[in-house]
Amino acid sequence: MIILFASDKGGVGKSTTAANTAVMMVSKGKSVIILKTDKNPDLMTWGEMRTDAGLTPIPVHEAYGEVSKEISRLAPMCDVLIIDCAGHDSKEFRSALTVADTLITLIKPSSMFEKGTLTNLTDTVRTAQFKHGNAELKAYVLMTRIKPNKMQDAIALDEELRSDAVWIQPLKSRLSELDIYENAVNVGAGVHEVERASSLTKAKAQLELVAQEIGLL
Repeated sequence: MIILFASDKGGVGKSTTAANTAVMMVSKGKSVIILKTDKNPDLMTWGEMRTDAGLTPIPVHEAYGEVSKEISRLAPMCDVLIIDCAGHDSKEFRSALTVADTLITLIKPSSMFEKGTLTNLTDTVRTAQFKHGNAELKAYVLMTRIKPNKMQDAIALDEELRSDAVWIQPLKSRLSELDIYENAVNVGAGVHEVERASSLTKAKAQLELVAQEIGLL
């Protein structure tokens, strides 16, 4: 499966979620490759930290511009290819959409600015599906970084998106604001490699529910 993590705004946790998803799939016995398509070096650094820590290597490649050919080259080499795009519209994002199986766009539902990006992003996705031939592309909104006192924002956004099929539809599964997601990645790991931490069981369960909902598990 080729999974694309993208959004029209940075700081929503794309790379963190991509890394944690990659580790989860490796923990389930799957081979994984990550392709980064922006100039941010974070995932490269994360991959190097994994090697230094003696953790299971997860190859991190990079490509820019028209990345569809590189995606098609890498996909047969693994069970899951995870693509991490920059937090804005880009040539890389539009190219990746033409060959990806699944798009996950992350949104913090309490942020007006993040919700406002969905209009243009939806247009871009529909163009890839209906004008560029990737009719099988599945696209989802993943609500993330949800604080307990902001759950109503997630419910309201869910209802708004489901009220009109033109929108990219939200996943039922959501990710809470849990420090362990970022703390694990900060040491080159993922939550499925952490033995003990606050909210660890909850974090693992949330990631697995997302994976099950999109057909990854």
